[in-house]
Amino acid sequence: MAGKTELRRDRLRETLLEIAERRIAENGYRALTARELAAEAGCAVGAIYNIFKDMDALVAAMNTRTGARLERAVAEAFAKNAEAGTPKRQLVLLGRTYLAFVVENPLLWSAIFEQSARLGKEFAEKREAENTRLVGHIVRPLKVLLPGAGEERLALVARALFAAVHGIVSLGFQRRFLAESPKEAEEQIVFIVEAFCDGAALQKG
Repeated sequence: MAGKTELRRDRLRETLLEIAERRIAENGYRALTARELAAEAGCAVGAIYNIFKDMDALVAAMNTRTGARLERAVAEAFAKNAEAGTPKRQLVLLGRTYLAFVVENPLLWSAIFEQSARLGKEFAEKREAENTRLVGHIVRPLKVLLPGAGEERLALVARALFAAVHGIVSLGFQRRFLAESPKEAEEQIVFIVEAFCDGAALQKG
């Protein structure tokens, strides 16, 4: 049974993550400070570093929570759309779900990529493992769409398809190159994914 000290530590860890999540969702990753976080949590700044190695470790833990929320959103989307039985429909649904999640959680989503750009090897490897798990949702329908492809090829194709969808979402969100609405971004995602699936079907035939 966990002792009182450990329970307090776990409660404070959860509180810090919840506050960090809300603050980043409201103001962005770069606005988060240890001093303001500690003040709202009602603890000393040093207490944060008794739980997390540094603020990067705290944000990385929060980003893991964001990734888990995205996975739950994917699971819920498939549960509500039982008709998405073909690989094409599944991949389109994944693209739409990703876009909807970003539209709903823009600054939390952005924090993952902002922090990843400056993390050391320790966090980068963990982030890569989490990204691989998320890309696995794309691999599953690809196995049906490309039955002759090996695991390495499937992983490469899945990452390329994700990069295409992510690029549309990222450019739209950051308002770079072309300013677009979520509806326009969704139409582009559907076009890219369906064109990819149709091309793959022709090659298979």
